[in-house]
Amino acid sequence: MGTPETPTSRSLAATAFAALVAVAGCAGARGSPAPNEAAAGVSYASGGIGSDEAKAMRDAAADYPLALELAAAAGGPRDEYISDARVEIRDRRGAPVLRTRTQGPLLLVRLPAGSHDVNVDWNGAHRHESVEVGERPQRLLVEFPGSLDRR
Repeated sequence: MGTPETPTSRSLAATAFAALVAVAGCAGARGSPAPNEAAAGVSYASGGIGSDEAKAMRDAAADYPLALELAAAAGGPRDEYISDARVEIRDRRGAPVLRTRTQGPLLLVRLPAGSHDVNVDWNGAHRHESVEVGERPQRLLVEFPGSLDRR
């Protein structure tokens, strides 16, 4: 036979179960990127490491005017995704609106409409792109030469 239940043991079991559900809920919520705030009211989310996080970032991309995808040429049919790149975005006047270091290969940015310059530095290489943000979300692939093995 088992141990007799008491009100205290039932309460502890209920508390433990509630904590387990809360932790599981937080783990599921990790799939949604949490936006960070930058200067000039710009918000962004960075990540995309692992298939679940990448899917969540791609699903959220429709809510952001600009999505950057960062990759390095791998010499095969597919590029290798990269992270830890330095990104700076400037408005049409040249004022910086975002400076960050990526936490994965995807960077989603809520920018005001208009022309923006995107500068990305990774592994000693620099890429510059210009993008026009408007009503439709823009996707920008920033590709670097070489593979991750050369870092």
